[in-house]
Amino acid sequence: MIIKPGDEHEVIYQDLVALVGRHKDKVSAVEMLAIAANMIGKLAAMQDQRTLTAEQVIDIIIKNIEVGNQQIIDQVKNAKGSA
Repeated sequence: MIIKPGDEHEVIYQDLVALVGRHKDKVSAVEMLAIAANMIGKLAAMQDQRTLTAEQVIDIIIKNIEVGNQQIIDQVKNAKGSA
């Protein structure tokens, strides 16, 4: 399941980007990745098991990671000065 982001999703995303930015000089990129993964694990564990199976939760995570990766790839490709 891919969750199509709406306007409110973008606001939340930008808040998270700002939060990460405030801490970028305190931890490495690898540590930040580990922190984010830990948070995803906690969010996954808090899902209502009556409405989502573990497989559905993992599917949501995987598909939305893929979408995020593609969004960044597209941004880099379309950035000014890129070949």
